[in-house]
Amino acid sequence: MNNGLNASNLPRLFIALCFGWPVSHGCTEGDAPYPEPLPVVEAYLAPNQPAIVQITREISYGSADTLMALTGLSPRITHNGQSYPLVETAPGRYGSTEVPLTAGGIYGLSFSFNGREVTAETEIPMPPGRVSASATDIAVPDFGSGIGTELPDPIRYTWDNPDGAFHVLVVRNIESNPTPITFNIGGSPVEKPAPAFRLPPHSGDSQQVTIGRFSYYGEHEVILYRIQPEYVALYESSGNNSNDLVAPPTNINGGLGIFTGVHAADTLSVHVW
Repeated sequence: MNNGLNASNLPRLFIALCFGWPVSHGCTEGDAPYPEPLPVVEAYLAPNQPAIVQITREISYGSADTLMALTGLSPRITHNGQSYPLVETAPGRYGSTEVPLTAGGIYGLSFSFNGREVTAETEIPMPPGRVSASATDIAVPDFGSGIGTELPDPIRYTWDNPDGAFHVLVVRNIESNPTPITFNIGGSPVEKPAPAFRLPPHSGDSQQVTIGRFSYYGEHEVILYRIQPEYVALYESSGNNSNDLVAPPTNINGGLGIFTGVHAADTLSVHVW
């Protein structure tokens, strides 16, 4: 079936983790003065969905500030010679339903900040191929029963990928009031509360999901997204140590963050019991 979802269901790249620490733009602690904070952009363009761009401000080195929304900007998205203004719908959140987001389309972003022009460009990838699953349900074993607990087989998801494009697999619990999976290990309950998770970006044609990745019982959506290289680069940098004081990779000229296209396959489902 058609997924009917927008890119907001794609777990974000932890922009606050990537850009929420002080960055030096290649400077050392002894360099002064420090550069002005840059705008941080986060946008995932998906076909037939509203164009949403979140713009915040980075933390400068030595500052006690936290990431804050940048309001009052006038960002625009361009496509095929047309320019579409984005309207601020919440502090630092700009959007439009008028931008025709389609597979293979090339889109540009531009706005001014502190007298400087900030720009970015991306392409929405073609859709992933059909995705198949080795199972549609998986059982949680009783880990409190002692040594020798048998684990269920992982669920393997496969798809066509002759070009070796990067994809990311996202799993999200859709229960209105889900029951957490509690693993009784050594008499101490361990709860994993995150309702959604993703596997690392992958350029192959299959990935598997083990029972240990799930946090809740019940119904889950499974969505495969085809992604662009800028997503992969930022994902891979998100685990870096914040003490490195080095700005993560970005495709934003005059700023930081990510402006990228994604394309989802049809939604699959899995029941955890």
